Amino acid sequence: MQYNEAFFDQGIDRTGTNAVKWEAPEVMAEGVLPLWIADMDFRCAEPIRQALVQRAQHACYGYTFVGDEDARALTGFWQRRHHLHFQPQDALMLPTVVAGLRACVATMTQPGDGVIIQSPVYGPFFSAIVDSGRIVMDAPLRHDETGYYTMDYQAIERHLISGARLMILCNPHNPVGRAWSQEELRALVLLLKRYRARLVSDEIHADFVFAPKRFIPILSLPETSADTVFLAAASKTFNIAGLKQSAAICRDEETLRMLARFLHRGGAESGNIFALVATQAAYNACDDWLDGLLHYLKGNQALLSQILSEKLPKAVVSPMEATYLAWVDLRAYGLDHDQIEARLKKHKVAFTSGRFFGQVTGDGFMRVNYGCPRAQLQEGISRLASAMNEG
Repeated sequence: MQYNEAFFDQGIDRTGTNAVKWEAPEVMAEGVLPLWIADMDFRCAEPIRQALVQRAQHACYGYTFVGDEDARALTGFWQRRHHLHFQPQDALMLPTVVAGLRACVATMTQPGDGVIIQSPVYGPFFSAIVDSGRIVMDAPLRHDETGYYTMDYQAIERHLISGARLMILCNPHNPVGRAWSQEELRALVLLLKRYRARLVSDEIHADFVFAPKRFIPILSLPETSADTVFLAAASKTFNIAGLKQSAAICRDEETLRMLARFLHRGGAESGNIFALVATQAAYNACDDWLDGLLHYLKGNQALLSQILSEKLPKAVVSPMEATYLAWVDLRAYGLDHDQIEARLKKHKVAFTSGRFFGQVTGDGFMRVNYGCPRAQLQEGISRLASAMNEG
């Protein structure tokens, strides 16, 4: 099969499948075009579909364990795509990255401890901390007039001096689209080591970094502590998030044991038959689909930038180094956040509200999912322009 522009242009009809993106009743009224939640409107790679069909044809779906082949698929993919080597025993399979975030906060800190994040950032970072009885210590990212974001190391150090015991990093960053450089990550790791604070890195968007940038795995840095955890999944990369499969990788045996015990107590263990089958197929046999997707998404970036420059010239789009999610600053249009959302609702287009990523740092922003066919993207951004230019 050719995973070319024509393949991705055709998209897929997801209606009638209980797809959150298209049919969530609290968001998706009739006629609303979705460019919000982070999954893509493309057909999966054919080897994934074939592997699921083949497994379904064996008409028994009893308890299943994670096998050596599952770990080998994971380690092989990361070595092949990102030149990162780790051992199968360094990986713990779990249902979702969010479950991993919660497990890391619960096992790597104590109640009342401070945990550093960098807003605007993926909403579950906040809830993983608050729901565990820990304290959110926000070191908001800095940004310039072009929407380019950088880390505020002074703010991070202030929290470390105040006693923060853990930091959760988003690498690459969702929603601002940064692919952190080796120099940026090394400075962060050395700062955390100075204060003996631990690090968890959410690297679920690792496979969406666009040239000339490249993805730097946190474990690729020699300065990184052995008890650092990174969280990974095939779910975003291969559009199989509904199957629920991810992994926590750490080179410290005791840290992995603590995570495993916590997940076992909560019943949040891996072993979903179809998730394991699909993930193994994705990691072993779908590089050509991923390469075609990355090329297509690069074209979508150009289209998105072009339409906004023509129809919404005051909007600021952060440089799209990574992810398939654009961070769009609409504050120059002089509307408050509630007014923006009301207009988007009227013009029947759905984005993810910037406030999901930070009540202050996301105010006046929208996150745009451009992981969709170009016709859908063009229509969605045209509706955005109509909404913002109204009256």
